[in-house]
Amino acid sequence: METVQGYKEFREKKKQILYSRMDDSMIARLRVIRQKTGISVSEIIREAVRRLLIEVDTTGSINLKIK
Repeated sequence: METVQGYKEFREKKKQILYSRMDDSMIARLRVIRQKTGISVSEIIREAVRRLLIEVDTTGSINLKIK
């Protein structure tokens, strides 16, 4: 498992909020992951976006697969 050092301190007050729309199945799956790992849904989403941004910085492009 790969660990990436974040830039926010634990419980540091966040200055900006960004809302996103998700369907019920996505939210349910995120909650299952939260229950199994103990990691908050917001942190799971931040980590996913962080990895996506690293991929864009590394490759210069984005690869999204849509089924």
